[in-house]
Amino acid sequence: MKPSYLASLMLVAALGGAGSTMLTHAGPAQAEPTTESSPETITVLIDATFGFRKKHLAKQLTKSHAEFAARGYHFVDMENYVENGDLVGVFVTYTRR
Repeated sequence: MKPSYLASLMLVAALGGAGSTMLTHAGPAQAEPTTESSPETITVLIDATFGFRKKHLAKQLTKSHAEFAARGYHFVDMENYVENGDLVGVFVTYTRR
């Protein structure tokens, strides 16, 4: 095996692990104040790894929906983020009304 190929594989593994760690430990969603430069569509990660997943995640989703609705966004889509068969969180997409 070429040294550059092995180095590339190690770099991808290191960056991939760091990226998933950052996503896993992201804080709760916070809506931005409405301004002219606010994006039309925004996707946030809501972490489900704290405590009892069902209750915590439901509360965080309700809070996120309320915060974004107050700033003129509405819910568009939600996708589960599963890692190694475990629910890590959900990606929620909002768009401007």
